[in-house]
Amino acid sequence: MTGLSKTNVIEWVNPGPEDILWVYPYEEIRWGSVLIVHEYETAIFMRDGKIYDVLPPGRHMLTTQNLPLLTRAYRLVMGYGESPFKARIVFVSLKQFKGKFGLSTRVKLGPRTLYMTELQAYGEFWYRVSDPVLFLTQIAGSVSNLTSSAVTEFIRNYFTEILIQEISKYTAIDIYSNLSQTTSRLKAGVIQEAFAQRGLELIDVKIAGASLPQLERMEKEDPTYGLPLLLAIQKGEEDKVLEIVKTVEVMRALGKSPVAGWMGALVAMPSLMQQVVQPTQQPSQPSQPAESPTIAKLRELKKMLDEGLITKEEYEQLKKEILEKFKKEM
Repeated sequence: MTGLSKTNVIEWVNPGPEDILWVYPYEEIRWGSVLIVHEYETAIFMRDGKIYDVLPPGRHMLTTQNLPLLTRAYRLVMGYGESPFKARIVFVSLKQFKGKFGLSTRVKLGPRTLYMTELQAYGEFWYRVSDPVLFLTQIAGSVSNLTSSAVTEFIRNYFTEILIQEISKYTAIDIYSNLSQTTSRLKAGVIQEAFAQRGLELIDVKIAGASLPQLERMEKEDPTYGLPLLLAIQKGEEDKVLEIVKTVEVMRALGKSPVAGWMGALVAMPSLMQQVVQPTQQPSQPSQPAESPTIAKLRELKKMLDEGLITKEEYEQLKKEILEKFKKEM
């Protein structure tokens, strides 16, 4: 709303607990008006998208002395002493705010495990405006409508986006076995610096809960492998995790895996997907007959041996079982 102010007092009255800023609805300001800035607030004068003067908490009569930058701009453009003058006044709260987040991303099971699965997490973060001018400069160009709700939503989305990027660098074992330490590292790293670059101070981060939904569903489908895997992840036992994954791969190679959910629960990284999970897939050639299941299993088993997923003794034993089964079916 733009128009001539009907009062000589400019004040942010009764801000809500979630209000981080407020834009004074009139842009035509009279010299001599009284500006009241409460504790934990800052008033910023803008014109044509550019920031000029910043007034701290206190009772200010608007004169050319306490608005020197804006006064100088008016002298250069249209001369001295025009009243009312046009400006946009933005009040920025310096209090602490709390935001909530929820995310879904993919993480590796462990540092030496190429398989990845879905991670969901939720929690809260606390922040405040540390540099009002930098904050307003960065935020004003990032939201279509400079309102408290729009700015708060932008900050929440901004935080969640960076958190997803950073938490994806950790493994399920890192997060489950030492959640507090992982959270401290996330808070003190890239996210804190990213907030500082937008005039914000990241005070604290708390991940209230984390889950591996695909593995939890798999646990219900097949407790034989699903439950031990989740327990190994929670205890930080990566060797056990590798052992379970290898066992399931062997079962799958033999066609004995009863778990449909494993394929949805574990997604191999590209190199492993090509070398282990689908080693027998070749471009379709209409002129060539399809490869028999037995040969496909033998090829897959050999690839697993070459990749170190099974030992030589295991390879020979499994190869023997496949061939014996093939002879019985002939």
